[in-house]
Amino acid sequence: MTYFKYVAISFMLIPFVTSLQCDIVLNESTEGRKKIANCQNIGLTQVPSFLPNDINILDLSENNIKNLSNYDFERYGILEKLMLKKNILHRIEEKSFVGLNRLKILDMSENKLNLMQSYTSEIFLPLVNLTNLDIRRNIKQPSDTNLFHYPDNAFAVLEQLDFFALDMAPNPSFGKGFRRLKKLKSLTFELCYLKYLNNSVFENFSSNINEFNLTGCRLHVVHVENNILLPFPKMTKLNLEGSCMHLKQALNILSPFVGKKFTLMNFGGLSCPVFSNEKNPFALTITKEMMRYLRTICVESLDLSDNGIIDFEEDSLLSFDRPKCLEHIYFKGNRFAFSKGRQMDELQSFIQTSTNLKTLDYSYIPVRYELSNSDLGRNIVHEKKQSKSSEVIIFPRSLKTLLLSNVLCYDFERLLLIPEESNLTYLDLSFGFSLIAILFQKNSSQKIETLLIDGHPHSTFIDQDELINNGKIKTLKWRDASLYMHMNPENKHYSSRIQALFKKLKYLEHLDMSKNSLWFLPENLLQSMTYLSELRLSKNLFRLVPRQITDLTNIKLLDFRQNLLTTLDKKTRIWADSMNQKQGLDVLMADNAFECKCDNLDFIEWINKTKVKLDSRSYKCTLANGSLINVREAYGKLHDLFSHCESSTWLTVASTLLSTCFVTALLLLIYGKRWEISLFFYRQFRNIVKKKYCKSFKYDVFVSYGDDSGPWIKKYLIPKLEHDWKLKMCLKDRDFLPGCSYFDIEAESIEKSRHVIFLLTPSFKSSEDYLFAVERVKHEKRIRNIENIIVLAKGISLKDIPTELTYIWNYVSFIQWPDETDDFDIMWQQLRLWICHDLM
Repeated sequence: MTYFKYVAISFMLIPFVTSLQCDIVLNESTEGRKKIANCQNIGLTQVPSFLPNDINILDLSENNIKNLSNYDFERYGILEKLMLKKNILHRIEEKSFVGLNRLKILDMSENKLNLMQSYTSEIFLPLVNLTNLDIRRNIKQPSDTNLFHYPDNAFAVLEQLDFFALDMAPNPSFGKGFRRLKKLKSLTFELCYLKYLNNSVFENFSSNINEFNLTGCRLHVVHVENNILLPFPKMTKLNLEGSCMHLKQALNILSPFVGKKFTLMNFGGLSCPVFSNEKNPFALTITKEMMRYLRTICVESLDLSDNGIIDFEEDSLLSFDRPKCLEHIYFKGNRFAFSKGRQMDELQSFIQTSTNLKTLDYSYIPVRYELSNSDLGRNIVHEKKQSKSSEVIIFPRSLKTLLLSNVLCYDFERLLLIPEESNLTYLDLSFGFSLIAILFQKNSSQKIETLLIDGHPHSTFIDQDELINNGKIKTLKWRDASLYMHMNPENKHYSSRIQALFKKLKYLEHLDMSKNSLWFLPENLLQSMTYLSELRLSKNLFRLVPRQITDLTNIKLLDFRQNLLTTLDKKTRIWADSMNQKQGLDVLMADNAFECKCDNLDFIEWINKTKVKLDSRSYKCTLANGSLINVREAYGKLHDLFSHCESSTWLTVASTLLSTCFVTALLLLIYGKRWEISLFFYRQFRNIVKKKYCKSFKYDVFVSYGDDSGPWIKKYLIPKLEHDWKLKMCLKDRDFLPGCSYFDIEAESIEKSRHVIFLLTPSFKSSEDYLFAVERVKHEKRIRNIENIIVLAKGISLKDIPTELTYIWNYVSFIQWPDETDDFDIMWQQLRLWICHDLM
């Protein structure tokens, strides 16, 4: 009897244990109270059968479910939303959805369901109330372009369907069964292998469709007939982004919509350069004929990005019958300029009449190289004959977003004026190299919240008093602008301007100064930013977290990735824990130079125990012997790796006590002989001072290298150290005079050099000259004649460093010269810090 009792209890526990794998939550919304079962990404191979039967939403995404079996969902009778996205589904049995008569949303996207085989005429019969079906990203690339018949009988039963997303075959055919989907309003084709679209392809779809998406058809040139959209007279949203049908064809299919109203038309990236030909060239000039349908349409958002537009005829690109309809227009990634003359007149007219314009994107525009003065003069004369246009463009007050990043155009000056009481909130001027100037009238910048000036090493754009004093900027992105040069205290002009500027940014919440080669922040730079919650300083040269950061009280995200941090000091760790306890804190520190050494054990322990949200707990760190390990592994092997740290501590204590006794006895002896000792040291000190101040170095840097390094030194090292940094180098091929012993000259040169650089390459590593130089440097270091010993390794890794250098490794600064050119600036900066610190 007892046995059966325990068996019964164990079976009662099964549903409870299984349901613990999923998160069951109650959610209150405008639609009422919903019970949600989140079973996402937990390794399920089949539909769970022991979840509560009163759940309204079931998320089984990102699992390993391969098949749906009969009656899998029968017990979940009130389910309204079912997510099966990103599984490996390839088979659905006919009665899998029995019991789901209340289901409204079904997402089976990103699986392996074959359109021709997976959907039978019976499979969707129970889903009488389904309004949203998503089965896109399932089809494999068809091997041929024969007519592809979609299983219309399977989908015909879904008469309540409102949204339908699926894949597009090269040559599709949609049967008469789709006529029964009379309530369908949104049709999306995303994973696209399309090649042909004839006029009858969509004739069986509902005329109520108002949103049509056909995106990412890039494998073939899509041949499109002009009346393919004729079955959709109520369309208000058309998205063809990234489908290679060429802009000329896309504009021609708009004939059924002359005079109609659209909320969205996305024609971005239709003229694909890979399919450019004489009839449909990628370098495109917009003509009046091409715009004959579009100009009549009242469209709110129009995207013409990335279509190779190099110019436009008169009364074409910027000519609309109802310009007041336009709220958002995107010209990003084309190649046309608004030069003096007709283009500027048309732009000015367009801006003046588009009184509801909210977004203007004229970014990523590489127009032409800088013109010579003679060419510029001829162009100006020519344009003056054509028109007397103004060089000033006044934007409408309605404009909220202005994107002018990566504009490369030097040919003509343009003044862009932000008027009084402007609604501008987002301004992007990143990486622009042009003669465009932006001026702000009084009270024109009060609403600007986001400012991007990446790539600009000076503060010209944000130095205008109107922009800073009256604005309440919340986000500033100033990346890749070489700010280390302008924040240097020795550059007093720019340094004082930047500090004065930052003091005015009182409302800043997000600051990004990544990739600026910064190794310090000017004192009190962030002091006035009491609202700062996100600080990004990745891809810089920080060795320590600046002390002023711990004075910030509202930080929620701190980004120090790809710096030179060796640790986080105790004060910074305490501050991070307190910020996390107060409001939650994310700290990003991947790809730094962390050290796993005795004096860093508290940092290793903190990484593994802190509740601060880190981007990793397995940062790479360097052991005392130079080998790499990750922090998590080091923490797991604390006793094995750092047992010597504890013994050294006791040895230090014992040595301290012994030293104290010795020093006490010595002091008593010195007191008794104090007058004799004072006279002796006075004489010795006088000689040492004389020798010290008479010492002068002939060279700043002695370079020891092999024969294979000569070209690199001549091309890179000499220009950088001697020409840019004004240092005097000693090189054997240039500065050793003939006639004397080679080794005598080398020994004398090392003695007269302040720093020594070993340019370590595979061939130099085995030379006799290298061994002699190392021994001589060791001697000079012992008598304190050399300040820095730098090993610069090219084509050789840290583990291959010769044993001769390990004897002086504590005095060596090591640089691993990178293969990637993006990292050269950081390496030069690191070398400069070691050999030019007195100049910096």
